Amino acid sequence: MGEECPLTMASHPEEIELKHWPVASHLNPGPLKTLLHKLGLEKQYPNKLTLRSLLEINKDSISDDAVDSLKAVPLYFLRKLLIVNADCRSCTCLPEDESSIDLYRDENPENNEVNLLDLITALFLCADSFLQQEMALKMSMCQFAVPLLLPPGTGSQSTLMLWALRAILKEWRPHALSESKGFEEGNIVFEQIPFISFVRLKDCSISKSQLLNHIFGQQIHNIFPHKDMDGGTAPRMISGGLVEACWYLPCGKSNGGGFPEPLTVANLRGDICASQAQFSFLTQVSTAIFIFLDSVDEDERKLLLSLGDMGSKLFLVVNSKGEESRNAETSVNEIMEAFKLKSNNKLIRRTNANLAKFSHSISKAINNILKESTSKISIESMSNKAIELEISVDECKTEASKSAAEEIVKGIGDQ
Repeated sequence: MGEECPLTMASHPEEIELKHWPVASHLNPGPLKTLLHKLGLEKQYPNKLTLRSLLEINKDSISDDAVDSLKAVPLYFLRKLLIVNADCRSCTCLPEDESSIDLYRDENPENNEVNLLDLITALFLCADSFLQQEMALKMSMCQFAVPLLLPPGTGSQSTLMLWALRAILKEWRPHALSESKGFEEGNIVFEQIPFISFVRLKDCSISKSQLLNHIFGQQIHNIFPHKDMDGGTAPRMISGGLVEACWYLPCGKSNGGGFPEPLTVANLRGDICASQAQFSFLTQVSTAIFIFLDSVDEDERKLLLSLGDMGSKLFLVVNSKGEESRNAETSVNEIMEAFKLKSNNKLIRRTNANLAKFSHSISKAINNILKESTSKISIESMSNKAIELEISVDECKTEASKSAAEEIVKGIGDQ
């Protein structure tokens, strides 16, 4: 697999103080203000954290003992991330013997850790566009999922991170090129490839992110943060509605499992009922969409039926729980009938199937999708759909700015 090419940007004149991020009080009360205060990031919101300041940090200034309070977590994370150190995600929980150093001095363990998804969301909300792009690039190089739709912060709209992803270049070897040892490469924003989405309905008992790591991370790499990682059990405050994306890239081994062509994989965090704009967006741009659920009540049924004709691209992923599953099975079958779905579009995890075994069922369904569907899409082409659904796009849509962005990307390719 090839490395992504880093993007060279002009420095910004602004600079922040790295060791002491002062606290401001210009945000309205709410989860975002509470979290930014907890992380010492109030002064940097919105979009005041710059790439130039962070590029001036050298490797020698990074210490594994640096995280002695939650206010040290954002800088530690960014320092590690910018040198493509995958351990950057291990800083979200304070050591027990150092917990008293934190600003909050009670016994509540929630005050001594931050949810990893909240940390990432907060940093993207505080970063300027150049730092967002660098963060996305380095996260991709670490084989982490990156934000595709960013939650709105104090605004009312989520944001499609088109500009932030423009620097990501990838190489892959489709199965068709396995004998010739050839490979393809491209900018991930422009590539027309299948787009597979995973969402959940209410509190599904299947761990969606862990399952995705089994399927796309070869069971050994945590592409998507989950509850068993550092910062995975802390309550999420602001990252509901975050849509992460990663890319599966084949390496040419047609008999080694996996998928024959590259895929974009999207993962919506939180319940689709609370993130209907993001869910609607995903249903319209996806080649296939997998909905994880335990049951479907009347309000949820109405939401699903409001999607209109989904054809065969809707898949229901259901957890079987013995006697408790009877009502769930009835409600799921009603949805199957309403959408005229085939039996293959319902994937049931039986009580004797562990996560690894069940992941094979999902992989088989995806391979069948790739055989039967010709639907492909680029992230670039999603911008118009986002605007239709009142989702903002992180770069100005004037022709001049689009040309400037394309010139930058072209310059990367010529290096």
